[in-house]
Amino acid sequence: MTDDDFVPPSPRGAGGVSLSAGVAWGLVALLIGCTLLISACALMVFNVILFRGGIAGIPRELAQIGGLVAVIGVAAFGVLAVVFGFRGWNAASRSGEPTAFGVAGTLAAVVGFVGWAIAGIDLLAILGLFR
Repeated sequence: MTDDDFVPPSPRGAGGVSLSAGVAWGLVALLIGCTLLISACALMVFNVILFRGGIAGIPRELAQIGGLVAVIGVAAFGVLAVVFGFRGWNAASRSGEPTAFGVAGTLAAVVGFVGWAIAGIDLLAILGLFR
């Protein structure tokens, strides 16, 4: 057997990198979950500033509608991230691959979703939506 008998694998895709379904779905869930967690922290800082400064000069109805749409829209991404994490976990376990990305993505998505829900409900309470 010589070195000529070994052929390098052909790249699948433009960049030559190919991810399995389990890794890809888990990575997507991990990225969305971490983004949700960081944005929840930023929203809590905004909430504190808004609470201390008040909403003087801001149209209340418009702020309530915008806040509600934003909180629900981003929460929907959080739910999708949890689904993506479970999908990656399932795909990796079915193909016999390690489930690390699926598990990490699911956990990050759940924590990010919970953090965003807390910050979003706080924002809606500050805007007076629950009165």
